[in-house]
Amino acid sequence: MDKSRAYVRRFSIGATLDVNGLTTIKDRTATKITTTPPLAGRYTTTGATQRLGYGVTGQVVVTPKFAVSAGLYLHRIGYKMNSDEYVGVLDPNATIDNRTHQVTNEDTRARFYDLPVTVRYYLKSRYVPGPRFFLEGGGALRRISNIKSSIDTTVDSGTRSCCVTTAITPARRNIHGFVGGLGAQFIDPFGIRVIPEVRYTRWQGKILDNLSTVVQANQVEAMVTISF
Repeated sequence: MDKSRAYVRRFSIGATLDVNGLTTIKDRTATKITTTPPLAGRYTTTGATQRLGYGVTGQVVVTPKFAVSAGLYLHRIGYKMNSDEYVGVLDPNATIDNRTHQVTNEDTRARFYDLPVTVRYYLKSRYVPGPRFFLEGGGALRRISNIKSSIDTTVDSGTRSCCVTTAITPARRNIHGFVGGLGAQFIDPFGIRVIPEVRYTRWQGKILDNLSTVVQANQVEAMVTISF
């Protein structure tokens, strides 16, 4: 084996574009009925998340077939949630609904920062020419940031109150997950490495978890990295 030239560099870094194959926040409807306090509500969420994300990926080769990869990726997420609530006890003898009727519309946008770290196993040595495939596995951290909300409220079909701009409080600021994937490396005539891959991440916990607004625990991504 000629070790005078390595086709997988010891250190490399590149720009990554990824497409999420699953909806981060699904369109969903939920109901809630409580007696203390007396409330009957219907909640409808419509997702507004961009499937396209981007970031950087770096890699350090440990042995001729093993490497450690780390990345930092930005995903823009969002949703709209309509809350239709009746507050109070319904009088069975009343000719009209005597409960307070409140309609709230929330529009929230935020960013997810994902930091995956994986161990890659290449199916052939870094000193062997030609395309090469790899398997990878590891963990990831996710943090929500840059939360922006706009909330308006209408009570008993009266004047619409707009707008509360205090950012909503997420269920959690940070969560972790487990990552698995596979990919390949191709080298063009100029020595630029093109690395397509597919990754699956299972997130442990939900950053957003409020009635009809729930973040998908499964993430499937198709990614392309241009590495130097």
